Amino acid sequence: MRMKRLFRGAIAAALMITAASAAAQTAPARPELFPYPVPPESITLLRERCNFLVYHFWERADMKKVFDRPEGLNAAFGDWISFMPYCAADTAHLAIKRLISSVSKDGKRLLRLAQMAESWTYSDSAEIVSDELYLPFAAAAATSKKIPQAERRHFAQHLRRINSTSLGQTMPALPYIAPDGTPAILETDTVSGMVVIADPADSESTMASIRFSVDPATRSLVESGDLRIAWFYPGPLTPEVAEALAKLPDNWTRGAMPDVDDFFTLRIRPAIYLLDEQGRIILKDRPYAMALQVFNVMVNGQK
Repeated sequence: MRMKRLFRGAIAAALMITAASAAAQTAPARPELFPYPVPPESITLLRERCNFLVYHFWERADMKKVFDRPEGLNAAFGDWISFMPYCAADTAHLAIKRLISSVSKDGKRLLRLAQMAESWTYSDSAEIVSDELYLPFAAAAATSKKIPQAERRHFAQHLRRINSTSLGQTMPALPYIAPDGTPAILETDTVSGMVVIADPADSESTMASIRFSVDPATRSLVESGDLRIAWFYPGPLTPEVAEALAKLPDNWTRGAMPDVDDFFTLRIRPAIYLLDEQGRIILKDRPYAMALQVFNVMVNGQK
């Protein structure tokens, strides 16, 4: 229990150490597709103003016209999403539900919304990465019979990934192939851990493996049994992959994961997931230096 608290506390401290100031919101420089809402002067707090903008954003939009202008619609959608990190979560959820409901009977429009949500919040080039914001759009598209089956499968795959590897979710048992070719399963709920998805041929991943293997704090946690590291190649096991995995420390779990796309969205390489002792994901989509910082805070305290 003490190590669990220490692990979470270390993450909080590391996040505070590296946190940058939030950028101030500015009005979009491009012409607006429709008049955006203007918060009353009586609303002065940033969060409350963003709540107003997000919830009322589409009220003056003629949806029949805006969907005929895809570039302008995508830009407006991006402006809308850009306010959401600064508003209350409940407001964002209500606003998203409201927009989805307004087009739910039109498969083409619903699909267009889901595609824009993927582009802005979930894709490799997403400007505001957020599984939470993307989830309702993906769920609506995956379950709508008004959308072609191939597109439904696309969003259904994203749903499976989000439901298994989002912050706060319990990571499922992970099937992999050990370097000797033996099928195996990683159970993630036995000890605080780090799951890494990395390509041995990638220079950044190679550097990360070296940094973790020589870092005194990381080695101390692994050797004491307070941290388990699992390092997986995202693809089938080949002789070259097996050779690269064999060079990693013996006290790490190592293997290849041919079905990696069923579990993970690989936005960065290496992909790092930190888990508590119940297997819940408490850090993801961060550079590997963040994990090193967490382990050093755990061992040495915040300095």
